[in-house]
Amino acid sequence: MEKRTNYPNYPNHPYYPVVLSILQERNAQTVLDAPCGDGWLGYALKDKKSGVTVDGACLWEFPPADGGYRNIIEHDLNKPMPETQQYDAVICCEAIHSLSNPGCAVASFAGSLRPGGTVIITTPNTWYMRSRLQFFLRGFHSGFRPAIGKKPGEDYITYFPFTFGLLHQLLSHHGYSDIRLHQVNERKPMRWIEHILALPGQLYYRLKHRQAKSQEEAHFWNQSGSRQSVHGRWLVVSATYGSAAK
Repeated sequence: MEKRTNYPNYPNHPYYPVVLSILQERNAQTVLDAPCGDGWLGYALKDKKSGVTVDGACLWEFPPADGGYRNIIEHDLNKPMPETQQYDAVICCEAIHSLSNPGCAVASFAGSLRPGGTVIITTPNTWYMRSRLQFFLRGFHSGFRPAIGKKPGEDYITYFPFTFGLLHQLLSHHGYSDIRLHQVNERKPMRWIEHILALPGQLYYRLKHRQAKSQEEAHFWNQSGSRQSVHGRWLVVSATYGSAAK
């Protein structure tokens, strides 16, 4: 199989600095980038001289040899990860929506984390108003057109349009905790009509927040009703797996 290689194009996506800040905040020293794609993460950490050790896993697209990665394996994330070392963090950028078996990937990431390690997932947010209106009018969300005639490995194919609630549910199901939605510095909708159309949902979230029976439930509804969840184009979600040794 031919391996496609690209060169870095960061920082042209607003979620890049958010991912880097989470890694710094969690003091992650060993990272698995799955999929590593064009290798923006390796280059960014290398340029910052962070001292972080980065391994990669990918199937279709591979970074250059000087991209800052220690090891790169060829792997389909729709299948269980091979046994590897345990990392402080696993990063999955812009891929979970293009997997036919995202639950397998999330479970595999857990097996690649040390106790108390962090997973960071980024994916397009299909809950913002334009995407919801497109689904209402056409039957599919923005960026999620039917893949008729497209071929895996050759064309961009999307499977699951994630919202914060759906990603939270997937992570919770596989045993993750402390699930957080992070703010992305991007232009939120400025049109008054988008804010008005989003108002009923936000009122519902506030009601559920007031009715919450636990701090965890209240935190979920508070994040669900945030500007990033309702109006943002990206989801950047972190979660913890297991407890760190004391």
